This record gives sequence, structure tokens and C-alpha cells, in this order.
Amino acid sequence: MKFKTVYSIFGYMFIGCFFLWLICGLGYNFLYNDKVEQSRVDLTEALNVYFPREQYMITSEVYKANRRTLLSKGLAIKIRKDSLHKDIKSIKPISGNWTLVDQTKTRYVYENELYRVYVTKDPLNDGYIVVLARNNWLELLHL
Repeated sequence: MKFKTVYSIFGYMFIGCFFLWLICGLGYNFLYNDKVEQSRVDLTEALNVYFPREQYMITSEVYKANRRTLLSKGLAIKIRKDSLHKDIKSIKPISGNWTLVDQTKTRYVYENELYRVYVTKDPLNDGYIVVLARNNWLELLHL
């Protein structure tokens, strides 16, 4: 008799948590969808300003980057090597006051007040992947 009570308690807790998760997820999707879309538009415009197509050979459209932190979203583009950009040091944002935060052989990280830029070598193609994300406390977890 005690085992049935324990199982029913855990069952009701599971069902309650599931419905709470469902309600919160749907509420976030319907209530904050405009803010998420506006954030995506802002990141896309910033990528186009800091990495213009006239300066770099961009081989892809803006796409969602795979991020290690789920709450911090980033957008990415792929840049092909050319005569001006043969090494990873030459791939940096064009305008603005950017500081180099982290540097390894295959990754450079630049930062300003609003954004953080990750430049990494593309292992599949001969080029680079540039990821732009908002500069907030969640990005510190990404390093």
C-alpha cells in the first residue's frame, strides 16, 4: 500500500511539472516572440554593419549559431579566405571600438559595449565562421 502512494505522488508531481513547463513554454512563445524576432533582426543588422559584403567574401546567409548557452543567442556567417584575409588575424569588425578579449590559434574573440564576436576557423571549408552575440553575463560562460 505504501508503494502505491509513493508512485502516485511522484506521478502527480511529474504531471504537474509537465503542465507547468508546457504553460510557461507556450506563454513565452506567444508573449515574447516579437522581442525574440526583434533581437534577431538587430543581430542581423549588426553583422551586416560590422562585416560588410563589400569588404569580406561572405559565402552564406545569416544563420543561427550553435551555442553552448541556451539563453544567449547568436547569429553567424561564413567568410571565405581571399587575398586580403589569409589568416584569422585579418578577420575583425570594420567599425566600432573593439577590444581583443581572447586569442587562440583557431579562435579570436572581440568585444565592445553591446556585442561579442567570435571568429573561428571553419573545419569543413577553407574559411572562417563569424558569430555575433549580445555582450552580457551569459557570454562569459561561453569562454
